[in-house]
Amino acid sequence: MLTAGQIAHFETFGFVVLRQLFTPEEMATIKRESDEIFDEVRGGAPFAGEERQAVQPFFERRPFLAGLAADDRIYGIGEDLLGPDFVLDGTEGNLHVGETAWHGSAPRKGYVLETKITFYPEPVTRETGCLRVVPGSHRPMSPDPYAPLRDLKRDSDFRPFGMRPSEIPSYAIESQPGDVLVFTENLLHASFGGHAGRHQHAISFFRNPQTEEELAYVRHMYDIANYSFRPSTSYINNESPRIRRMVSRLVEWGFKPIDA
Repeated sequence: MLTAGQIAHFETFGFVVLRQLFTPEEMATIKRESDEIFDEVRGGAPFAGEERQAVQPFFERRPFLAGLAADDRIYGIGEDLLGPDFVLDGTEGNLHVGETAWHGSAPRKGYVLETKITFYPEPVTRETGCLRVVPGSHRPMSPDPYAPLRDLKRDSDFRPFGMRPSEIPSYAIESQPGDVLVFTENLLHASFGGHAGRHQHAISFFRNPQTEEELAYVRHMYDIANYSFRPSTSYINNESPRIRRMVSRLVEWGFKPIDA
């Protein structure tokens, strides 16, 4: 799926962009199914645009979206970056409102590599809320020069390094529908200037823990999360061997499933 250069780009800079991985017709289906889910969760009420609407699990709620985790184009990303026994963290859908402050947790003891595979069903630019990243900021550093940006600070007076958060030197990943962005959650990322109600959806995978320390990390993340690391019942019993496999470890660890 990924070339050696794309894998090196991800490992070095913390992200990789796959241009036009999906067709316009497929993206129209993703947009339509996403809108249906959001409307359903709101009980048919209009989107007020005052706060973000976030839904987890998300992809499992509609047929085309539900199959994407097993699609060669997405499944292959997990295999190439995490190994053939990677595990599903979860799926999410978002209608964003306003800015997303800088965030990206520093790797901690036992950290297990995770990839976030992200879809934007609408065009996004630097001025209209595209993902901005600080390349290489996913790598462990001591002391960490990016520590002031790690914690999602939304204070309007926040001036890290004497500048506005939107002025932080970064790479703006402008994208068109059909592009797929892959990054690690430890990479510092943010967005600025987007309109209320912009779509951003993601599937997250993580590397199968190889040591007791790594498994302890995953169990800790499960304990502090509300939705992540919880397999959907529809995926546990899915007809796709790929999907059943990627949630089987979660079941083995006794992580509570979500009825979706």
